[in-house]
Amino acid sequence: MIHDRSAHSSTTSTLLAPASTTVAMLLADARLPSGGHAHSAGLEPAFAGGLRAAQLAAFLDGRALTTTLVDAGTAVVARHALLTAGQDEQAVVLRSIERAWAARTPSPAMREAARVLGRGLLRLAAIVWPESTVIAMHRSAGRAVSRPVVLGMIAAAGGLTAVDLVRVSVYDDAQTAAAAMLKLQPGDPADATVAVLRACAAVDHLVVDIAAITTPEAIPASGSPQSEGWAEAHALLDRRLFRA
Repeated sequence: MIHDRSAHSSTTSTLLAPASTTVAMLLADARLPSGGHAHSAGLEPAFAGGLRAAQLAAFLDGRALTTTLVDAGTAVVARHALLTAGQDEQAVVLRSIERAWAARTPSPAMREAARVLGRGLLRLAAIVWPESTVIAMHRSAGRAVSRPVVLGMIAAAGGLTAVDLVRVSVYDDAQTAAAAMLKLQPGDPADATVAVLRACAAVDHLVVDIAAITTPEAIPASGSPQSEGWAEAHALLDRRLFRA
């Protein structure tokens, strides 16, 4: 029996064109097969550095207002670039956005972890959105791209709004740490859930402003030196549960 591959590809592409809210839920799902289960959003390094379980909420609040906003802003700018730049300009613009993100992420360990996550997410994106030329190009080139830049690609391909993209970025980071918390320290899962909601609420007044960013220069530069130090020390450990 001969299968019409082009017809199958067209049908698949049509089926994988959900509403933007569905894309947001997909990206926020902890079961997303992109490698996030191997990362703790900096929580394991923090515990190794002396953070106590009772300080989870404060840790998530601080992360939401610093490194997470850098990632969210980067994703928003990447999305904007792909929706407004010409096709021949997109690769160059994305490289400039990647450099801006790297300049705001001083820790080599944190940059490496974000690019490992980006590679896993890019692989998934190439399967789910095969019609996206920019996703296919980056996938075939094998170039290291950070998770926030890949999130921007997915937002452009999947029709995700800038506001929803910011909220997904913040939620995903906090939820990753909360999920890791239950493996690292015994505790009530309900407490971790409350901490995630609190972290999201901590940046809610900034969501619209972050969503309006359009240039790499405007990406927040709110670093977290303590977390960066913990990440570098954690990268040297030979016994760890999470990569970062």
